[in-house]
Amino acid sequence: MTLLTSQAAFAATGVTVKDAAGLRAVGPTSSDHGFPTWYQDKAGERLELCLDKDNLLCGLLPGAVPHDEQPISFPDNFPDEIFYFLASSTLDLPGGGRAVLTSGLEAAFVNGVAPGGQQTFTRIRVVVKGGPASQTITVKHPYGQLTIDTDSTGAGKLVRDVAPSVGNFSLALAGDVGPWLKWDAAAPAGYLGDPAIPHTITGGPIRNTFSLDAQNGTQVASTGLFTVQGKIATNTGVTADSAVVNGDFVDVFATSTGAALEVVGQDGKFPTTIMAHQEGNDRFYARVPITPGTTVTDVTVRNNTDTPPSTAVAKIAGIAVTQASYGVDDAGVGALTVKASAVAPAAYPLTVEGIGTISDSSAATFPMVAPPATVTVTAAGGLSATAPVVIVGGPASRAGTTAAPVGPPAPPNCDPSPCGAGGVAGGAAPTAKVAAATLTAPRGLATVIDGSTSTNATSFSTVYKSGPVPTIANGTTNKPTVTLPTWAAATDQGPRPPVEATPTVVTFTATNTTASPPVSSSVEVTLNPVGDTLNVATARSRGGSDLRVDGTSTVPGAGLILNPPTQVVVYARGTANGGAWVKIGSATVDSTGAFSVRPRPAPAATYVNYKVQTSRGTEATGAFTR
Repeated sequence: MTLLTSQAAFAATGVTVKDAAGLRAVGPTSSDHGFPTWYQDKAGERLELCLDKDNLLCGLLPGAVPHDEQPISFPDNFPDEIFYFLASSTLDLPGGGRAVLTSGLEAAFVNGVAPGGQQTFTRIRVVVKGGPASQTITVKHPYGQLTIDTDSTGAGKLVRDVAPSVGNFSLALAGDVGPWLKWDAAAPAGYLGDPAIPHTITGGPIRNTFSLDAQNGTQVASTGLFTVQGKIATNTGVTADSAVVNGDFVDVFATSTGAALEVVGQDGKFPTTIMAHQEGNDRFYARVPITPGTTVTDVTVRNNTDTPPSTAVAKIAGIAVTQASYGVDDAGVGALTVKASAVAPAAYPLTVEGIGTISDSSAATFPMVAPPATVTVTAAGGLSATAPVVIVGGPASRAGTTAAPVGPPAPPNCDPSPCGAGGVAGGAAPTAKVAAATLTAPRGLATVIDGSTSTNATSFSTVYKSGPVPTIANGTTNKPTVTLPTWAAATDQGPRPPVEATPTVVTFTATNTTASPPVSSSVEVTLNPVGDTLNVATARSRGGSDLRVDGTSTVPGAGLILNPPTQVVVYARGTANGGAWVKIGSATVDSTGAFSVRPRPAPAATYVNYKVQTSRGTEATGAFTR
């Protein structure tokens, strides 16, 4: 997500030259605080979070943690924002004005220090006060160039944040920061510089100075002095990719750029075990024997090359598909073989969706002509695992051509076989069947009702019965689509009442028109509306200067590129316990799941509360910060 802001609403404010992404890689997530172990720039330098509050080179200010007298620990005594990299520079302007440049890679939280709210993003910010008045000024800095429109007092501002997205730490690699700026002379060992001492720098991909030009091109001020903060990473970290119980063993998979990993033993369950390393890459593997009769729910992988050693935890998969293969024997009989392990709370029998059941830990065989590309195995408690089907043998398929189908897939299935005149079993009544009689359906997105297994039918229909009225497409086929109505819209002028959560019910009917009179069979399908996952990352109101609401909206299981995209409508009010809601704007959620509402010019009022409503039926309220 990219945010551009200024204190004056002129079209010229914006980035005119930006750095081609100067970051190369992000490290594994640390089990200590939930942020990446390191970020690496294109020069190969890796930086980690500096978490020693008593070390002045970390740049942490007094009060950065709740209990300043205690060591930093997550989440009870952890800063709400901290930097991998931070570089600042100040220009003293003629007449007493000032321009301040900030560039950095920040770690922060969506809503207070708490697990699950971690996000990282790059930032370029320029604030000008007392500069050339009522002009379009040009600012040049190490990572690019930008223009800012100033007001009658010479004030202007631009902020560009890239990729504040919860948990998706790789998005920051596309930001405007990098390679890291550092002192051009001897810096303190293990650091890019001392954040308390302005110093000349090197590393800027475009220049190593900060300057401001007036609208006529005349340089107003320039400097080569920067304060720089960044700790060179000493740890490589580790990612525990997965842990799967397979009989009397747990198979553990991990990745790390370190050289010595181990699975930490658990008393009475399994011993500490050295992980094998694949030379030339970052893969590690171990097969750990489990003591019979014990239950293992998770494993810890430790990287002993780090100081102190870093760790990562992998939860044991409740179900693991250990074999999914298909072959054809010499007699021409094809069969799918599936084997799966189950760990508490999963239990046998397991279901191979759409195919059959697995009764125990041995392999199950299912005769068939055409295998699926993948199999999904589920337990009664809802746990599941999916694996691709591997073809292990069989002759080549018969050569030739087939006629291209015309229109939708032609029914029917016949029960009993064979099919008779008109495509149905002679004298048999139809049976309407659907893959699922209850579905979860995101508002505004088409949901397919699969009635293709219905038998003895020559025609189909799907009609609305009750609940919110949907849109039905392909209603005369055995795979109709139903779209539930959306909720909030950009045309709304005030908040909507609570969203209607009532399910929509439709009736799917299969008919045998060859019977006299025609015979039908129906089944009701219930579609339960599901909303989006809405997170408000930033909500700030400063009367006359800034009003912004930024966040993310994703629909579980639907991906990020939605058609139509999600709409967000934002309202504000000036009192905490009442008062009228005022619409401040709307936005379309982009392909990264992000949105930003930033009215320009900012309203003169300072608001207290915000309300966000989405077209998917979700609402979030909260308090603005200043």
